[in-house]
Amino acid sequence: MNNTYPMIEQIKLLFVTKGYEDTSAQDIMQICRLTEADFANQLKSKDHAYCLVLDTIGQNIDDLIFYNYADQQITPEQKIIVYIQNYMQHMILVYPHISQNSMIDKNKWHNSTIHYAYQRLEYSLSALLLEIMNTVLYELNSVNLLGWNTDYLRQQIKQSNSLTLSRALDIQHNLYHSKIRVHSDNTDIDIKRNKWLEIQQVEEEIMNTKERCTLVKTLLHCIEQYPIIMLDPVGFTEQRRYELH
Repeated sequence: MNNTYPMIEQIKLLFVTKGYEDTSAQDIMQICRLTEADFANQLKSKDHAYCLVLDTIGQNIDDLIFYNYADQQITPEQKIIVYIQNYMQHMILVYPHISQNSMIDKNKWHNSTIHYAYQRLEYSLSALLLEIMNTVLYELNSVNLLGWNTDYLRQQIKQSNSLTLSRALDIQHNLYHSKIRVHSDNTDIDIKRNKWLEIQQVEEEIMNTKERCTLVKTLLHCIEQYPIIMLDPVGFTEQRRYELH
């Protein structure tokens, strides 16, 4: 993947700029300077190239979360900003094409491997939102540079009286502490990575789609009440730093 990453980034820019339907295999070969034989050997098809783009975005998101847990210097505010910026970036760059009629024929979409690649990416994007929730609930102080009312999310959770939400939060809480323990162990990065993958597998097994969606909806409702950090997180943080000092 390291050798092909620059090429995948070029292909991503191409799809973002032209859209799926208007991007041809010839376009990909041209921008990547591939012969037809190289294209067939490395990328196989336009659909496969698109799936590689989506899966690379998902892997980048997973790497971001993994290394944020490892970084002892990053603040909760910085985590939230990075997670929101990544979420918005990928929503803007990738998902608008889904709603466009020119994106891909609906019949082909439902029978395509691209559909499953999008499902994998949706799961990765939801992971960013759940990590925002973790940071707000377990790390962010009530007085913070984002001006985020940390009590609001807790109040929404308490007032919901939802058994599904309560169970999902218990699972998420345990997973959060498992991730913390991975990086507290004095082991090399490969061992930590393997443990991280095990946690992800457990998460997929014990948290169903309804529980995951309930967590995401709860957080998004909270973000809607405090949208300023999504619009200008850096500028607003600087303003809050000035006010608090």
